[in-house]
Amino acid sequence: MSIKRISKDAILLALLCVTGMFSLPLGDNIKVSLQLLTLFIIWGICDDIWDRILIPALYLVIGLFIPVYAGFQAGITPTFGFVISFVVAGIPFHFIYKYLKTGLIMRYVLACFVSLLVVYIIGTVYLKLYLNIDFSKALLIAVVPYIPFDISKIAICTVILNALPDKIKNPKPEVDQTPIEK
Repeated sequence: MSIKRISKDAILLALLCVTGMFSLPLGDNIKVSLQLLTLFIIWGICDDIWDRILIPALYLVIGLFIPVYAGFQAGITPTFGFVISFVVAGIPFHFIYKYLKTGLIMRYVLACFVSLLVVYIIGTVYLKLYLNIDFSKALLIAVVPYIPFDISKIAICTVILNALPDKIKNPKPEVDQTPIEK
């Protein structure tokens, strides 16, 4: 791993930790956080599957001890399944974004939606088990109120990613240009 890549991952992890803490209360037990918005941007910037898994995995570990989760929480909470899902959701994002043969924006939006579906499934199953409620009630608590906000996050991230310079979105590997002695 290069120093540049480690530094970039550390900055993106710090960004996730800082933005992930904040949430906007919108009513009875509905808080919209910036975790997914930040993750969608991070996944769009990273080129390697391991970075797309490592950054949310480190976020998960840090959040067990330091309050970096939404609402300045730490540890295992009823919504911890969503944090677990961030690690897994980077995998389908990677394969869709990197290998699907469509335009860049279409690939990105599709990768975000599939990853969001993974987040919803894992987070809802965890909430169901944690609170010992049925699946439909868990869906009504943890998914349904957030769908419009999450769709908006994907739209915002698409605009942001599209506005970023290509050097940030698709960094070219550094080529060693030192001459070879014969």
